[in-house]
Amino acid sequence: MSWKKKSDIIAPNPKQKIKNATALTVDGIKFRSKLEAYTHRRLSEEGIDSDYELHRYNLLDKNVFEGTIYEPHKVKGIKAFREVSNNIRAITYTPDFVNTEDKWVIEVKGYANDVFPLKWKMFKALAEIQGYTLYLPSTQKQVRETVELIKMEKKYEKNKEILV
Repeated sequence: MSWKKKSDIIAPNPKQKIKNATALTVDGIKFRSKLEAYTHRRLSEEGIDSDYELHRYNLLDKNVFEGTIYEPHKVKGIKAFREVSNNIRAITYTPDFVNTEDKWVIEVKGYANDVFPLKWKMFKALAEIQGYTLYLPSTQKQVRETVELIKMEKKYEKNKEILV
C-alpha cells in the first residue's frame, strides 16, 4: 500500500456512472453528483483548498499468481470455463476531495456500490498510517458539518502553532 504523487495520477474513468446521481459542472469542474458539487461549493465558500479526484491511492499492488487459474470467461461471446491470465490487477481508490497539507479526505457517498465498503476499509487502514482524517458525508447537512469540523481543526492547529 502506498501513496502516489500527483505526477503518477491517472484520471478516473469519466464513463463510470454513480447510481441515482446527476452529473454537474461547477467552476469548470465536472462533478459526478450534485452532492459532490455542493461539497465543492461549501469548501470554496469557506476558502478551504482541496483537490477533486486528483489523488489515486494504491490499496493492493498488482501481482502475478504463480499457480494456474480456471474461471468462467467469455471467448468470442461464449461463456467457457478455462484457464485465465495469472496477472492480478492492482486495487486502487480515488477519493472525492483531498487536502494533503491539512491531511484530510472527504468521500461524498450517496449510494455505495458493491465494491465501496471493502475499498473504504482498505483505505482507512492506509490513511490511518499516514495520519489523515477521513469524512464520509452522505447528505448536505453532513457536508456542512464536515466543513465546520475542518474549520475547527484548522483553527486548533493555528492556535497550537501560536502557543509553541
